[in-house]
Amino acid sequence: MIKKTLKTAKKFNAYQRDRFPLIILVLSLIPAILSSGAIMSAHSTILQMSYALIASVAYLLHIRIIDEHRDFGHDNVHHTERPVQIGVISKEELRYIDILAILILISIAVVAGQQAFIVVIVMLAYSYLAGKEFFCGEKIRQHFFTYNAVNLVQMLLMQIFVYTVFTNPFPFTKLIFVHFLFTSVGTIIFEFVRKLKRPGHDGSGRDTYTWYLGFNRAVAIFLVLVLLNTLLFFWIAILLSTQAIVSVTVALGLAGLVALAALIHARQKTHTTDQAMQLSFPLAYGVFNIAIYFFIIH
Repeated sequence: MIKKTLKTAKKFNAYQRDRFPLIILVLSLIPAILSSGAIMSAHSTILQMSYALIASVAYLLHIRIIDEHRDFGHDNVHHTERPVQIGVISKEELRYIDILAILILISIAVVAGQQAFIVVIVMLAYSYLAGKEFFCGEKIRQHFFTYNAVNLVQMLLMQIFVYTVFTNPFPFTKLIFVHFLFTSVGTIIFEFVRKLKRPGHDGSGRDTYTWYLGFNRAVAIFLVLVLLNTLLFFWIAILLSTQAIVSVTVALGLAGLVALAALIHARQKTHTTDQAMQLSFPLAYGVFNIAIYFFIIH
């Protein structure tokens, strides 16, 4: 049993490097969790933040594994290089890992309180429906934007759960509402830029935004979303009534950096400029969240 567990762990390590990069994921989650905790309470503890981080990783892993099962046929045709397709790890082994992730998520919800537990049940129910494609089969897949939007709801539910980890039940204030919009737009951008590919690199699966929108239009929409996220950061800073000049300076500088990276990529369309654009927003978004955290605790 121990030998089998170690073997599965080794396979999962190989799998996560390609499909679920844990280090990158954790580093991208920490700033948003810090700002979420501060928004809910200036006295949020390290234990609460750890719970929120572990639960978020567990839920994202659950969603990823559901995607692997749901998209298995599609990936066999259009993404033959992926770990499950080349036999790095089996669907059955991923199922066992998924059970562990669900148990971790439920355990943290029980500790966090009744509201957190209710939200987790909703999250798991929704992810089950998403895994079954809402019992619509290929019909919903044919509507790319609708399909991605209904799956994105899972991420928004996760943000609500994070709030409940820090304050259970949590008060629905204007500040929390604006912060929820801020993190929601950030989530949308992460999802959008992940499927923004260079011309000629869309693949055959018709599963990227550039396939449907075209490269230049997709980059333009990316920039609009970044602007919206920056404006929501301004709004939060105004509601906190603190460090307004610093907030404007930092936000404009970072938004300008993202815009510059996107415009350079739109012109050159190289792998390097693609990577620069892909990394520019997580950097800006991370600083936004950390700034919110320090505005509150100081």
